Amino acid sequence: MLKKYFSIIVIGLVTACSSKQPEDVKMVLNKEMYQMNRQEVINAIEDCRSVKLRPVLYHGRIKVTERYVPIVVDVQCAPTYKDYN
Repeated sequence: MLKKYFSIIVIGLVTACSSKQPEDVKMVLNKEMYQMNRQEVINAIEDCRSVKLRPVLYHGRIKVTERYVPIVVDVQCAPTYKDYN
């Protein structure tokens, strides 16, 4: 009886963890990625702070002179710690 449940649990765990990965993963190139300029980032941060939310910056990387440099791609507003209390 115990072996039966054990084998069912093992089979369930093994099949649950086997997921098919998407094969059509596309790499986004610099020409396709929109880089926010400094004033857009400042305005987005101030917009978030004006409604009492915290700004979350999403970064990408571009290659400049054989070195990767981080760029801001998106700014989203998220709740602050005070909102959870």
